[in-house]
Amino acid sequence: MNGIHPPQQAASYDDVLRWLSGVSARLTSPPIHVVESKLHAPPLRVGMVSRRALIDRLESSPAPVVAVHAAAGYGKTTLLSEWSQVRNAAAAWVSLDGGDNDPAVLLAHIAVALDRIEPLSPMLFAAFASNGSVTSTVLPQLGSALAAMRAPVLLFLDDAHNLVNHACLDVIAQLAQRLPRASKLVVTARNVLALPLARWRANGVVAEADSSDLALDADEACRLLRNTGVGVSDEAVAELARKTEGWPAGLCLAALSFAAEDGRRHSSAFTGSDRFVADYVHSEVLAQLPDDLVRFLMHTAVLDRMCGSLCDAVLERTGSSQVLTSIENSNVFLVPLDHQREWYRYHHLFRDVLMARLAAYEPDLVPTLHRRAGDWCEQRGMLEEAFHHASCAADDDRAASLLEQLAPRLYRTGRVEALQVWLARLDEKAIERRPLLAVVAGSAAALTGDAIGAAWWAEIAEKSSLVKRPLEAGTSVVPALHLLRALTCRGGVKQMRKDAEAAVHLEPETSPGWPAALMVYGIGSFLSGDGESADRALADAVDAAERIGSVTTSSVALAERSLLAMSRGDWVSADLFAQRARSSISIGGLEAYLPSSIVFAVSARTALRHGDRVLARREAIRAHWQCSVLCRSVPWLAAQTMIQSSRVQLELSERAGTRKLISEARDVIARMPDVGTLGDQLADLQRRLWQIPRADAAGPTSLTAAELRLLPSLSTHLSFREIGELFHLSPNTIKTQAISIYRKLGVSARTDAVLRAREVGLLEEWR
Repeated sequence: MNGIHPPQQAASYDDVLRWLSGVSARLTSPPIHVVESKLHAPPLRVGMVSRRALIDRLESSPAPVVAVHAAAGYGKTTLLSEWSQVRNAAAAWVSLDGGDNDPAVLLAHIAVALDRIEPLSPMLFAAFASNGSVTSTVLPQLGSALAAMRAPVLLFLDDAHNLVNHACLDVIAQLAQRLPRASKLVVTARNVLALPLARWRANGVVAEADSSDLALDADEACRLLRNTGVGVSDEAVAELARKTEGWPAGLCLAALSFAAEDGRRHSSAFTGSDRFVADYVHSEVLAQLPDDLVRFLMHTAVLDRMCGSLCDAVLERTGSSQVLTSIENSNVFLVPLDHQREWYRYHHLFRDVLMARLAAYEPDLVPTLHRRAGDWCEQRGMLEEAFHHASCAADDDRAASLLEQLAPRLYRTGRVEALQVWLARLDEKAIERRPLLAVVAGSAAALTGDAIGAAWWAEIAEKSSLVKRPLEAGTSVVPALHLLRALTCRGGVKQMRKDAEAAVHLEPETSPGWPAALMVYGIGSFLSGDGESADRALADAVDAAERIGSVTTSSVALAERSLLAMSRGDWVSADLFAQRARSSISIGGLEAYLPSSIVFAVSARTALRHGDRVLARREAIRAHWQCSVLCRSVPWLAAQTMIQSSRVQLELSERAGTRKLISEARDVIARMPDVGTLGDQLADLQRRLWQIPRADAAGPTSLTAAELRLLPSLSTHLSFREIGELFHLSPNTIKTQAISIYRKLGVSARTDAVLRAREVGLLEEWR
């Protein structure tokens, strides 16, 4: 990795730490495309009306959170822009759009914005490069970094109504709880967001402003209209202020109308209702503009953001930069996104009107415009934007092709869930026509616990590749199929090894999939009893994975090498491999990546050998919690992890937990046609369990996966009803699970359960 070579097997633990430090020092930004223009407050327009009084009121409030919610055109962004300039506190700005509905993208932009105020740890940015959930890896680290900032900070999140993903709103809610002293989180939206506002109001931690606060009074409306250069009487200003109820955008629309008519239009002809605004834009604004400018506005409305070059491509013309400058000079509808005046977006309401007009008058042109925009984006490597336009154009084949190119990047950055969302936007037929994309869909399903989806897409990929000539199918489809079959182990351990071996031989060594093929072949050899071949393959897998920065593969391969070392009694090597594996997933942010469960299990075994019973119990439970999701999609890994966790619980003399895990592992391997050495390992565990004196009282290790998911919520102030809403379960179900947790922890109340869980180390990972 950029010249940093991992220490050899005999290296000390300090050598490993120094190596990991060298790696992390080079990871200084998230491996997710950050849109620079979104990190800057739009420049204040000439002639804007100052909102200093409102800013003073909101800033003087002791509440750390400020929520500004009002309809489009009420000047929310202008308010924040002025606020960012009139205060001495450091300001971090993020303009939110539809692309931020991926928690990884949202957190990346917030992290970069905060990093420019006070440098954040490289370890935090390294956590983005994982296949785990960023809400359980990056978010806690970013929250801690925010809380530790030395100086007060203003964090502005503009246009949060674009966030429809509840997980993204949860990100905002959790960051709000970690603000340093004298700092504020300011969020704007068109609607009241699904944040815990009721609880925040009760606790006095939120200050709010709405349309009534942002509405301009008669004096402010007069200044705004005067600043536009439109000559209107005081009587007309008062009438417009009343008609629009102080709606700034309505006043600007009125000013433009008056300018078009040279001031001849009477103020009584204007109304502020949404329907009238649309009619007004059609008849009184667009009708006054040259036809070519109206076409420009309508045809470029398909763009979320635009620059001159992009508009030229969409319109198949030149000179769009000058047109954008001319529109901006009207001081109304176009919002600059950077100080260089290169990127813009339309005012949201205005764009809605334009899109409705385009759909009504030229519906057949909409797909063509999206296709042209997609061409431009693809040529510049903006594949995510290109995919969006292809999808909007209903061009599923092109969207599938783009997603096929995007998939490796999404895997590398840990955005498997985002990949699945994008796959769902495609017609299944489009995926079926691309066997490699079908394999991608199958792999994503397997790694998230969807065994049916993994099998379905594997079958689709196989059928699709058979009807195509080899060159059409793509040279990487066959090895990728072999690797997917090996991963899901539907034919048993022997077939798993054969499939993985075929993938190793067919996959080019330069392919990103080659280290994974080596790893699965090594594990298949291990489970077949061929330890010597297994260790060689796993060592090669670690080297190959580290060369391309694939922490996902290297961490699991290191954990398997640790198990091999344990099996031959070499605990020195076992410790070293386990430390490297556990540290790697911490650096890569892979704690929530389901296959990391085997790393937790190995870490538990080495912790127990060193006498750390609390850490051993916590790691073993975490391993069980994650691997239980993979029981049907990646059964060999689930069974292997359960067996290793059982060994830990057996050493802890926790009979109930051991018995439960052995039973679950037995159910898993019962569905496998060939279990290799897993059956013997399980039988040995069962014999050892019989030797432990019976003590059927349940303990912490007997908590089920559902109970482990509930446990962190018990440490909050949420009621059972509110927790149920969070998990989409009834209050009675939550209460039943909570009572079961109390019983297994040996307590009778919720507070005692939380204290006991922290005492045994169950809550530290999930708080």
